[in-house]
Amino acid sequence: MLSKILTPNAALLKFQGSANLTVEQVLKRRSEFLTTHGLNVISVRAAPGAVAIAIARPNRRILHLPEVWKHWNPNCLHGNHDLLIAVKEEDSAPLFLSPKSNAPHTLIAGSTGSGKSVLMQNIILSIACTNTSEQAKIVLIDPKLGVDYFSFEGLPHLQGGIIDDQQNSILTLNELVGEMNRRYSVLKENKVSNIFDLNKKPNPTERLPFLWIIHDEFAEWMMTPQYADAVSDIVGRLGVKARAAGISLVFAAQRPDANVMPMQLRANLGNRLVLRVDSEGTSEISLGEKGAERLLGKGHLAAKLEGEMGVIHAQVPLVDPMFIATLVAACKEEIK
Repeated sequence: MLSKILTPNAALLKFQGSANLTVEQVLKRRSEFLTTHGLNVISVRAAPGAVAIAIARPNRRILHLPEVWKHWNPNCLHGNHDLLIAVKEEDSAPLFLSPKSNAPHTLIAGSTGSGKSVLMQNIILSIACTNTSEQAKIVLIDPKLGVDYFSFEGLPHLQGGIIDDQQNSILTLNELVGEMNRRYSVLKENKVSNIFDLNKKPNPTERLPFLWIIHDEFAEWMMTPQYADAVSDIVGRLGVKARAAGISLVFAAQRPDANVMPMQLRANLGNRLVLRVDSEGTSEISLGEKGAERLLGKGHLAAKLEGEMGVIHAQVPLVDPMFIATLVAACKEEIK
């Protein structure tokens, strides 16, 4: 054994690799470890000269958001785009989602009980608490009539409340393409290549807020051909140009199956934040490989981010409803 670490979810054990100890050999004996020794092997990964095995803890430790945020000091002078969403299992370091450093657009997947709603709440709070309402705007689309987001009503960053109507959603997404083109005109006028440089400039003709488009349960409406065609077209047109214009899409679904997630849409959502899913097939579509079906639920996360090596396992901190209410009230107070 080379090293051992205890994380909130698992014991991470690294063994020296050899002809007698390979990833394939450990995977073959996964069922034996569970039935004979009561060891639930979550993942087995190859590392340089080693095999890393994660074994589930019988009793997991809960991470709370205030505890995680205590060690976070973002630079908010020109707005913050690096969102703290989880804590890495490997070294307890914070895991950030950044449309500046990673891909501009993100796919979130997770079945019931996986902690998808808590991850979405973490993302919204990270935006709202590290940006003024002039620095960042949130467009929130939810076919479920916003039942997971009542706590955010009145948040100054939220544009047009919670959108829960299909036609209104198409109209809003279409307007994004026009807004992106308008923003490129502003960038050209100010002789800068992106919104980040524009907002740091001493006297720009206009300062532009970063736009976060968060679409929960998109798969529900993608069953409608008209909506599927419109969304695929809009996301394709935004593509990589949206990063420079300061527009980031976050699409979430319980089951992003192939029939509701065309290849073009999948290719444009470069960051993958996947919680526990129901099957290997769903894991392969959402994460690009098997493994997410073996996650433990309740915020246990497998992340594949552009610019990062491999899959990162992490834990999303729990958000208390009272804590959300306190933060939203503080954001409202700030604009009075």
